[in-house]
Amino acid sequence: MIPSLPANEISDPEVIISDYGTSFIPTQTASPTLHTPALYANPGDFFQEPVTPAADVWTLGVNLYEVLGERPLFETFACGRDDIIGEMVSTLGPLPARWWNSWANRGEFFEPNGEWVADFHRISMPMFRRLRQRLWDMGRGETPETCQWDVAGGELQDLEDLLRGMMAFEPVERLTAEQLMGSEYMTKWALPAWERQTRGKGSRQASRYDI
Repeated sequence: MIPSLPANEISDPEVIISDYGTSFIPTQTASPTLHTPALYANPGDFFQEPVTPAADVWTLGVNLYEVLGERPLFETFACGRDDIIGEMVSTLGPLPARWWNSWANRGEFFEPNGEWVADFHRISMPMFRRLRQRLWDMGRGETPETCQWDVAGGELQDLEDLLRGMMAFEPVERLTAEQLMGSEYMTKWALPAWERQTRGKGSRQASRYDI
């Protein structure tokens, strides 16, 4: 059994990338059946919209937050479809109108004007916790002085911009893989950190061989 270990205490990890058992060619399979767990599924799947490669970008963004924050992005008690959609709205803002209007159980969560209903009966807090607040609540420090991100240098903002680009509600508005790699967060923060870690790993190996 692998012991639980905080992400910041892991050194030299081996990352294994796997899927959830669904592979398809988008040009040949218009509406494949995905087996992505509901907490990680893109919202279009909840509203029976065609699946595109942008669904993977959404799932990657949700996973990225969880890896960095050591907690799920969408925190629901029952993990029901409606609870997750409510969490998406709480985190990322209003849904596209076509989804909002077709959401049959919307009235259990929100008034027609988008505010939380006054008589809320779900096992969760009827309040908005936007993505920026959730980034602060990651457990990496909740003030600029204690935060592990370089807040003054713009790292936290670049991370938020990256996640918002990965989790845009409209699939056509999500970042592509190429855009992800060229984003401010990747080029200014993530890749330089990876290079520093790689150089440090090489130095440690060389020193062992020199002994």
